[in-house]
Amino acid sequence: MANSRRMNLLFGGVVTFLGAVALVSAYLNRDLPVVQDAPRSAAETRLPEGHPPLDLANKLEALEQMSRNDPQNADYKVQIGNAYYDLRQYQKAIEAYQQSLAIRPQDPNVETDMGTCYHFLGQPDTALEVFDRVLRYSANFPQALFNKGIVLVEDKKDIKGGIAVWEELLRTNPNFPQKAQIEQRIRQLQATGGL
Repeated sequence: MANSRRMNLLFGGVVTFLGAVALVSAYLNRDLPVVQDAPRSAAETRLPEGHPPLDLANKLEALEQMSRNDPQNADYKVQIGNAYYDLRQYQKAIEAYQQSLAIRPQDPNVETDMGTCYHFLGQPDTALEVFDRVLRYSANFPQALFNKGIVLVEDKKDIKGGIAVWEELLRTNPNFPQKAQIEQRIRQLQATGGL
C-alpha cells in the first residue's frame, strides 16, 4: 500500500512539473507569431508556362542525376527521352534517344519513338527515314509500320502508300492491338476516294 501511494505521489509530481513547464513556455513565447500553413491561392500553386508537373520534373531531375552518375546506362537516357516525349518537348526527347542509341544501337522502340518526335516537329521526311531504318534491321516492326502509315497519310498525303504500309502491318502482325481501327481507317480512306 505504501509503495502504491509513493508511486501516485511521484506520478502526480511529474504531471505537475510538466504542466508548469508548459505554462512557463507559453508565457515566455506569448509574443512570437503563430506559424500556420495559410491556404494557397490558385495563382500561388500554378507553375510557370512550360514547366513540367512537379512529379515529372522531380523524376526528370532524378533520372538526369542517375544518368550523370552512370553515363553508359542507355536505359536512363531512354527514360529521360520518354519523359520529354510525354512533355511534348520533342527536340529534347530526340537528344536523349540519340544518346541512348549511341550506347545501345538499333533499338526499334527507341528509334520509332524518335521518328515520331520528328513527325510532331513537322519533319516527316526525317521521320520516314528513321522508320525505314528501323524496318531494315527489324523487319515488320509493328509500331514503325503503324507510325510510317500515319506520316504517309497525314503529312505526305500519300494515301495509297499509307494504306499499303498498314496492309503490310496487318498481314505481318495479325494480332496488332489497333487492328480494328486500322481496318476502319483504310475503309474510310478508300470510300472517300483517297486512292
